[in-house]
Amino acid sequence: MKLADGLFLESCQEVTTKYPSIKYNEIIGDNCCMKLVSKPEQFDVMVTPNLYGNLVANTAAGIAGGTGVLPGGNVGAEHAVFEQGDSAGNVGKDKIMEQKKANPVALLFSSALMLRHLQFPSFADRLESAVKSVILEGKSRTKDLGGDSTTQEVVDAAIANLD
Repeated sequence: MKLADGLFLESCQEVTTKYPSIKYNEIIGDNCCMKLVSKPEQFDVMVTPNLYGNLVANTAAGIAGGTGVLPGGNVGAEHAVFEQGDSAGNVGKDKIMEQKKANPVALLFSSALMLRHLQFPSFADRLESAVKSVILEGKSRTKDLGGDSTTQEVVDAAIANLD
């Protein structure tokens, strides 16, 4: 890990020299998670290798309300993938899938990230607003958010809230 981490840090340090207007900090993973819990607003964008990214995503999911609400995106020079931001949520839980009770919020928010990446910000804004309205309204929520709605009911409520 020390060799891989060292290469990652060297690469980040090299890239930062090309963008002097961007503030760059380094932080050890466990300290990062502790600071994320105590004062999350101090962070904007984090760039991590996969292992540390998973730890940070799990911590952020807990802060945000659970794994079902955290969007994620992996953006490279030529390709991008948008998915639920934390792998511990609905993945591998057959009972939740069979009952159609998986929380779709993270995937809907990830779709908004994708729309923004594809240069469709107004569509992204509409989708995010619709999903936030559903959550705040409280009528259509999956069990992990304190409700008893199905996946489809939450999606249908979001569609109904699209302006």
